[in-house]
Amino acid sequence: MIGTDVLKQQLGNVLAETNFEGLGAVQRGKVRDSYRQGDRRILVASDRISAFDCVLGTIPFKGQVLTQLAAFWFQKTRELVPNHLISVPDPNVMIVRECEQLPLEFVVRGYITGVTKTSAWYNYARGTRNLCGNLLPDGLRKDQKLARPIITPTTKHEAHDRNISRDEAIQEGLIDGETFDEAARMCLTLYEAAVAHAASRGLIFVDTKYELGRLDGKLVFSDEINTPDSSRYWFADTYAERFAAGEEQRKLDKEYVRQWLADRGFRGEGTPPKLTDALRIEAARRYIEAYEIVTGEQFQADLRPVRARVAAALGAS
Repeated sequence: MIGTDVLKQQLGNVLAETNFEGLGAVQRGKVRDSYRQGDRRILVASDRISAFDCVLGTIPFKGQVLTQLAAFWFQKTRELVPNHLISVPDPNVMIVRECEQLPLEFVVRGYITGVTKTSAWYNYARGTRNLCGNLLPDGLRKDQKLARPIITPTTKHEAHDRNISRDEAIQEGLIDGETFDEAARMCLTLYEAAVAHAASRGLIFVDTKYELGRLDGKLVFSDEINTPDSSRYWFADTYAERFAAGEEQRKLDKEYVRQWLADRGFRGEGTPPKLTDALRIEAARRYIEAYEIVTGEQFQADLRPVRARVAAALGAS
């Protein structure tokens, strides 16, 4: 594990954004910058961190962790479900096949938790019992395991993600029933594989968000899978004790940052509080810890100036 002193030294060596010459027009998401290259796309994972649909600042090594952990999962599950990964030419870069993206994100939940306005617990605690077409019983407690995993889709390309049911998505013309059902089946398959692997590493794979696209007529997973940005991981050894006591779970994901913001009254509206250096360092430590525990490998931090390194790997300027 990288020490606090090194993380502090790297607070300024972060990739906030790219606008490389020679790669075409940049498309900027909350975290990734991408460049279309014919039937391929270059995905550059920046060190930006977002929560509540807002970009908040940067976290050292975050882009490297996301890329390498996404690549780990893409490679581990490629025989189980198809994905768009071609290669990883740099710790922050994936070359992928260009896909026609579905206009929904598929959230798979095995537990009821969360602090965002689309999260299961946030809505349940306010009286919702029908969550995206999934009927939930009364009496559930925060962080409780559900009887079975459920899928709660959200919209994409809107100012704020919006929960939506299968029927609503079809009625709004966002997707057809056959495509939805095939995507849902694939998501549950991938989720269960992640649950099993996480358990072997002493973790609970709580929930996750998947994006899919269509490639040569077939659905494939895209963007990232099972990373600390798109998923929640809890430590299994203390789950039962903390759940019984009503205490917060020990986490290995971005929920730490979300909770820090929520504790300061920010849930996506207004101006977010500025991330402190202490928070950025602790978040970086948690991202790196997540990589090491999930993969079982030591994180190899690349301390070279990150923007110059990425540009050189892509032959850009």
